[in-house]
Amino acid sequence: MLPLVSVLMPVYRTAEFLREAMDSMLGQTFADFELIVLNDCSPDNAEEILDTYSDPRIVRYRGARNEGLSNVLNVGIGMTRGKYIARMDSDDISLPDRLEVQVRYLESHPEIDLCSCAMRLFGARDDVWVRESDPEKVKVIALFFSPVLHASSMWRKEVFEEKGLRFRQEMVPAEDYDLWTRALLAGLKLTNLPDVLYLYRIHEAQATRNEEIAEARNRAIRKAYIGAALPSLHESSRRSPESHILPVMIANLRHKFFNNKKLFQRLYKYRKGR
Repeated sequence: MLPLVSVLMPVYRTAEFLREAMDSMLGQTFADFELIVLNDCSPDNAEEILDTYSDPRIVRYRGARNEGLSNVLNVGIGMTRGKYIARMDSDDISLPDRLEVQVRYLESHPEIDLCSCAMRLFGARDDVWVRESDPEKVKVIALFFSPVLHASSMWRKEVFEEKGLRFRQEMVPAEDYDLWTRALLAGLKLTNLPDVLYLYRIHEAQATRNEEIAEARNRAIRKAYIGAALPSLHESSRRSPESHILPVMIANLRHKFFNNKKLFQRLYKYRKGR
């Protein structure tokens, strides 16, 4: 029998926390899943740790060379057998009912194509991240930053495959933001559950990202997104839509991509710096 959920867990330089991450997933109250562990040639003892597990739900992959996060995630997507695909980082913790809550939500909301959930940061930082739950607000938020929390996301495999939506390695470290905006442009509905079901670890061993590269990727994604959503909007207004509210609203009246009221509210809020 095929599993209902396929969980993708890429592994790279996280051996210190890998067992805790694995145990948190294998201890879920919802058991109908496969855990696809994608060892991207991690130079630590990750393989030795994985060898200690015999749970039949675990599916392992290790390539001949380091492929990069997006590439190895796409390999994992190709291996999935579930109706839903979920993400899990190998240095984080999923709370016991995480999969149960997300599956129940997607099963009861067939109009929604992806749901993420709130996460609590722990370790070197203590905070809670929550994103918008209203799919129309999610579309607007994507004008400014990634509207979905990647590591705690779960989506309908069939819908993403029908639209040809996969990660792109050239967009790392903003590969998730890139995927979500393309999903929104394809007409998919994304939401974020307010429940804190995921613990996101902040630690010194995390891969450092070149901030200049990350910001350059984010700018390119924002520009491509608003350009595709509102193609008649002048180039000069795409860089900072909150500074060009009237042209943006006029363009949206023409293309009808965003909810007018929610678009105006968010643009005005950003303009006021709130």
